[in-house]
Amino acid sequence: MSALDNRQLLNLIRYAPVVVVCVFALAVNLIAIQDNREQAAQSIENLREELTLQRKEAIRSQVHQVYTQLLLERSQTESDLKEAAKQRVYEAYGIASYIYAQNIDKPKEEVSKLISEALRPIRFFDGRGYFFIIASDGKTIMNGANPYLEGQSGWDLQDDSGHFIAREMLNVTEKKGEGFLHWNFKKPGSISNKEFAKVGYIKKFEPYNWSIATGEYLTDFESAVKTRMLKWFSEYEYGENGYFFVLDKEGTLLAHHRNDFLGLEFSIGDKVKEELIRDVNEQISQGGGYVRYSKSLTLGGAAILEQVNYVKEVQGWDWIIGTGFSAQTFEKHLRLKEEQFVELNHQSLMRLIYLTIGSMILLTLCSLYVGNLIARRFSVFQHQITEDFEELSNTKDKMEYMALHDDLTGLPNRVLMLQDIKENIQLTDIETEKLAVMFVDLDNFKNVNDLYGHHVGDLLLEVVGQRFKTLAYSGGCVSRFGGDEFVFCFPNLKGKEDAEDKAKRIRDALVSPIVIDGRSLFVGCSIGVSMYPDDSFNADTLISQADTVLYQSKANKKGQALFYSSSISVQIKRKMKIEQELARALEREELSVCYQPQMSAGGEKLVSVEALVRWKHADLGNIFPDEFISIAEETGMIHDLGLFVFRRACKDIYALSPNGEDALNVSVNISPVQLMDPNFSNTLLEICTCVGIEPKRITLEVTENIFIHSLDTVQPLLVKLREQGFGLSLDDFGTGYSSLSYINSLPLTEIKIDRSFINKFLDSYQSDMLVRMIIGMGRLCDLVVVAEGVETNEQHKKLLSYRCDLEQGYYFDRPLTIEGLSEKFPNPQAENKASNTHATDL
Repeated sequence: MSALDNRQLLNLIRYAPVVVVCVFALAVNLIAIQDNREQAAQSIENLREELTLQRKEAIRSQVHQVYTQLLLERSQTESDLKEAAKQRVYEAYGIASYIYAQNIDKPKEEVSKLISEALRPIRFFDGRGYFFIIASDGKTIMNGANPYLEGQSGWDLQDDSGHFIAREMLNVTEKKGEGFLHWNFKKPGSISNKEFAKVGYIKKFEPYNWSIATGEYLTDFESAVKTRMLKWFSEYEYGENGYFFVLDKEGTLLAHHRNDFLGLEFSIGDKVKEELIRDVNEQISQGGGYVRYSKSLTLGGAAILEQVNYVKEVQGWDWIIGTGFSAQTFEKHLRLKEEQFVELNHQSLMRLIYLTIGSMILLTLCSLYVGNLIARRFSVFQHQITEDFEELSNTKDKMEYMALHDDLTGLPNRVLMLQDIKENIQLTDIETEKLAVMFVDLDNFKNVNDLYGHHVGDLLLEVVGQRFKTLAYSGGCVSRFGGDEFVFCFPNLKGKEDAEDKAKRIRDALVSPIVIDGRSLFVGCSIGVSMYPDDSFNADTLISQADTVLYQSKANKKGQALFYSSSISVQIKRKMKIEQELARALEREELSVCYQPQMSAGGEKLVSVEALVRWKHADLGNIFPDEFISIAEETGMIHDLGLFVFRRACKDIYALSPNGEDALNVSVNISPVQLMDPNFSNTLLEICTCVGIEPKRITLEVTENIFIHSLDTVQPLLVKLREQGFGLSLDDFGTGYSSLSYINSLPLTEIKIDRSFINKFLDSYQSDMLVRMIIGMGRLCDLVVVAEGVETNEQHKKLLSYRCDLEQGYYFDRPLTIEGLSEKFPNPQAENKASNTHATDL
């Protein structure tokens, strides 16, 4: 009995595990099959929902993009009209000035008729626009659309708001010389007396004290914009068969593309069904939404196709814009995806079954050859070893991932990017194609950190990283290089055109706003590009070249892509060399100052000099001031450079000509960057006190571009300088946009006629007239007028006849060193006294 029990026990030990393993394997297979089916069904449902949401989100995104464009067009309507009216008036003013200049010797009545006949037939704004001219007493000189008004006075003409139209127009030209107009007027041919808003521009014609003007009804101009946008909608396509339609709030179709809105029988001007417009209005009342409806595929309506559309209202225009897709067509796409997923799932399940059967056979054989104790112990050991190995492998993988990826964005870091670029270079060699390395830097990212904090900046980088990762899926790789810098590598490119397309996609990825903590952030990027094998064969060099050209791209204009070239490399290296050497030159005082004489109108008396900085480098040779001064302004060294020139000029001129009645004056150019320093005026005054020179002998020259965007800031600073005794000169007068307005609003003591006018005023009537006007204007405003660029005796004689105050140029002398100035004018005060005595004797 005992022996039998042992055999039974032995058989139990030998065969029981086999039975258990087989039953267990069968149960596992059944459970796995059932679980696989349930997961497959759930995955298919999730896939369907995800694809549907993606499709809906795509059409919603399209509508919002177009909606943003419409808002931009509408907001710019009045500004576009103003600019168009201004340009037209400038054209009319140019025509009138030309006719006047060509017929200046003829009677006013004859010239007036010529100007009127030239402007009367001109039409614009689709034939609605015309010119009219009014005199200073309100009398109509010319009216292109209403000739019967010519000769009549509009002085007492009022619009429906009680404003005197002609008086207010003349008031604009009387005060400013030109400006924009707003008035109400009845439309021509209108039965009602209702007046509509008009926007226009007026400019004074000085020779006859006329005012030339034009205007356009704002509603007509806006209607033209609407018509243009509807035509754009009818032609607009996106994606694969993507289209747009436009309805009004009553349901009338205003624009569509290829009859894809409601079917073949539906056309522009038709109204949609009431239930559809009711659904549409319900969605737009909530800011936009989706509507479903059925459309006919045939004229008889036998075939029906269900459509899904997203609609949104354009407020102010009472438009409803929308786009959509076919539900049946999308359903076919979904079924195809489902079939593909089921097939893949079936293949995966079969592999699992085969693997399980193989494992079962292996375990059965093992159980037959070993005892239960050994098998159990082996199973324990194997399980422990597997766990330890998996833990070690996971730890190793995690450490490798951390070593090769960026913690914030999850993108590869520069180490992994360098490996990827090297691998892609090898593949490019095999395929005989090109590779592009693109160094991307976010524009104005520092502003985000400064305004919202580094937390928002980190979140912004995460979103940007995800967008860039999506771009790399189509071929290529991207890494975060550091800070707000990213590096792309695109292999297998045909040429530069492919690289330009990739760069455009990178910029387009940042077009839509990034919403972080409820804030919509707009960020752009600048891109530097280097190409393999055109620029280099080395991965490190390609990255360095892309980084170098990115520096140039941001310096030229942010938001652009710039390709590496040898010429750009030379420019950047020269600029960096100048920047480095300029700092050393300032420390070692290697710069020099020259002085160009400013002579009295007779050319006999040295009145002043203009201080000009010069730099002759041992290796680079003579470096033009325009080149190193702009670099000084960019790097902030302009403060030290400007103070060096000012201090040197004060010392040299004071040593040559001490303070006195006929002391030699000096003009010094100042940079806009210097002027913005709140302590600038006090620093200049301290230098004058230290040297001993009187501030009234010093004229500070400023250029007009300093006032364009910061006149309110600059004006009190200039007033303070003037109160401290310094003279103020407006350099290059007449070349800017609104120089005339600065004479009355700024404490100027001098204006300088730009050399471009002096070069041409002997041969050009217009230039000659401008020079005479500037000199006359300076005399009326009690300003010293200096003519620059005088190079010939004929120019000198003509300026002398015009009674110009001072002249400077190569006719008198080139810029001189202080030694050369001292040799040519050894005692300016004595020479000036002698000249005065000689003039008195005469």
